[in-house]
Amino acid sequence: MMEQRKVIVSHMVGHKTEGRMKYVLEPKGEALFHQFGVGYEEFESGPGNFTTAIVEWPDGQVESVVADHIKFVSPATATP
Repeated sequence: MMEQRKVIVSHMVGHKTEGRMKYVLEPKGEALFHQFGVGYEEFESGPGNFTTAIVEWPDGQVESVVADHIKFVSPATATP
């Protein structure tokens, strides 16, 4: 079994500045990384695919997060 690594998960948060919304990436919390997955969004020209990270929160909830919204905080260990 592969060792699960800790990650910091971030999310986009909107802040109203000078009457306009500005979105910034802010940390949401620490979770366990399980594996990468694939998500997609429909556009007029067809689907757009993107890489996701499947993470598990401390309360057991599982979430698929856009891959560039995670940061690994524990190093990968080599397997023999």
